[in-house]
Amino acid sequence: MLPADLEKAMKIIVCSKEVIDPALNLDFGLSNSVIFKEGPPLKLNPSDAAALSIALTLKSADGTAEITVVSIGPPRVEHYLRNALALGADKAIRIWDDDFDGLSPYRKAVLLSGIVTLSGADLVLTGAKSLDTGSGQVGQLIAGRLGWPCVYTVTNIELESDGVILLKDTGRGEREKVACKLPVVAAIKGEGKLPYASLDRYIESKYSEITSLSPIDLGISPIELKKDPAPVTRLIYPRPSPVKAPPLDSSLPAFYRILQLLEGGIVKRKGRMLEGSSDEVAEKLFQLFLEEGVLKGAAGKNDAGKR
Repeated sequence: MLPADLEKAMKIIVCSKEVIDPALNLDFGLSNSVIFKEGPPLKLNPSDAAALSIALTLKSADGTAEITVVSIGPPRVEHYLRNALALGADKAIRIWDDDFDGLSPYRKAVLLSGIVTLSGADLVLTGAKSLDTGSGQVGQLIAGRLGWPCVYTVTNIELESDGVILLKDTGRGEREKVACKLPVVAAIKGEGKLPYASLDRYIESKYSEITSLSPIDLGISPIELKKDPAPVTRLIYPRPSPVKAPPLDSSLPAFYRILQLLEGGIVKRKGRMLEGSSDEVAEKLFQLFLEEGVLKGAAGKNDAGKR
């Protein structure tokens, strides 16, 4: 059981974003700086859903925790906020102004950090990155404005008596546990599988109050919101990384040549056992590196014996 002072202070903010379904082709603007959002179906950002799932798990472990879901967007984003309320969130806040047009990660961080300051929250959960723009900056920028630590690519959070234990994905299947005292910002990685809300909770959420705030309500002046030290100048598709493959056998039928391309080449790699004395093995290994191109620009075979 957590101490009484921590129980009273446990307020969680979950940042949610509406994104374009990435299964569809995205058309880029003439200036390559905005994405057309007319027509394609929209959905809740999967990593934000994972953040909400973790918040609900924390609340089930500590019933005194309070969850506030925040979203920046027009009235249509209230659909996601009401779903969060039906699942167990306590409050929902929507931030919007008619002058908003293509908010950058920095401007979003300005708005969201204002909410955090007003609410007195000490645990902020964001998605590691969104599926449409994929900037992956909002969580770090919020933490920077608040002067809080930020842990990126978090997959799970556990409550402790003096803070939280965050499980961080460091890549290539490795995980790292990070102990951190509150307050903290956690950027969640993954795709959350949210449960289905009961019919009663779902109907109740349709009549629940959603607080709508503007930048003025957050104490943010239009001049401050227009500042952007890191503007997005261009959005481009990522370039594919081609894989080198040896020439195909032209004598084979086209079908088998295609199979060779899918397999990555003609000859499958085989392991080698190098035998002999340590000097002989070193010589063979050096020659192997030269043949495979591992040692580019190294001395030729004639100089191998001198090494």
